[in-house]
Amino acid sequence: MRIGNRLGYVPALDGVRGIAIVLVVLYHATGYPVGGNTGVDVFFVLSGFLITSLLLAEHAAEGAIDIQAFFIRRARRLFPALAALLVVYLAVTADWVGVARYGLYDGNVFQAFFERRPDVLAPLGPLWSLAQEEQFYLVWPLMLLLLLRARRPLLWLLALTASLVAYRASLAVGGASVSRLYLAPDTHADGLVVGAMLGAYRAGDVRFRIPPIFVAFTVTTAALVFALVCAGGSVGPWFESGLPIFELATVILLAEALRGGNLARCLSVAPLVSLGQISYSLYLFHRPLLAAFHWHDRPIAVALSVSCAWASYRWIETPLRRRRTAAPVRLPSESPA
Repeated sequence: MRIGNRLGYVPALDGVRGIAIVLVVLYHATGYPVGGNTGVDVFFVLSGFLITSLLLAEHAAEGAIDIQAFFIRRARRLFPALAALLVVYLAVTADWVGVARYGLYDGNVFQAFFERRPDVLAPLGPLWSLAQEEQFYLVWPLMLLLLLRARRPLLWLLALTASLVAYRASLAVGGASVSRLYLAPDTHADGLVVGAMLGAYRAGDVRFRIPPIFVAFTVTTAALVFALVCAGGSVGPWFESGLPIFELATVILLAEALRGGNLARCLSVAPLVSLGQISYSLYLFHRPLLAAFHWHDRPIAVALSVSCAWASYRWIETPLRRRRTAAPVRLPSESPA
């Protein structure tokens, strides 16, 4: 597999991120749309794609992957804004337990295995998804190096995805709770792997124009499942069984965004791109601020969240990213989480 196809900055990917964060914030602020937390899965697929693209570009340029440098880059990208949030949160609430649970990237494990009835309104609850991604980052560079030695790495990635989906389905049939299925690191990694598969496919310099009939079928099916989730008022069995469909639809959306054309232009409109650029900080700040307003005056809380996210992006995230020392490859469009 050729892996020299480097990805430049693609505004449409920030547009995809903008759509995802709108879904998440609306769901947390209003409870609608009921399936709005699928925005997290959009982030997962996008993150798997971007991280894999970065690592493969580095391998092509340097002949190796500097894992230590990779972790340093991830820490520079993700930790400063998170640290700012946790410091303020701790100063206001003195909630050392919450900070320990969610600030050390283990919130998903705690909610899935140790909290019998997760508090869906916990201010730091959304940080479970950051833990999911960080745990993926710990193992993925090494797994990717092994896959690069395989004759058909894409087939191995496809097999891994299918195994993860089948494993979650077997747990669901066995009566596992929604928290166990949705929040545990071993049952919600397929989106990240699906994104990685797209990154590997694209890095192989393969022209991946998806047949229009397949695009229409997948998007229609995903929309139908999403509508059924919303109509049922629950993210239980329908949502869990529909996760692979949402992930596949996201892959198609990303592929079309990368290919250009009318869809990419629509995703590249300034408001969506701007929201995508601040999506990581907005994801961090919106839930604590909603809790600070005791879930009243929600439009004010959301507006304040956007302001805090912009300030974080402008004065915390961007300066630190510009100071980074020479890295083998620039990440084309930073992951939101």
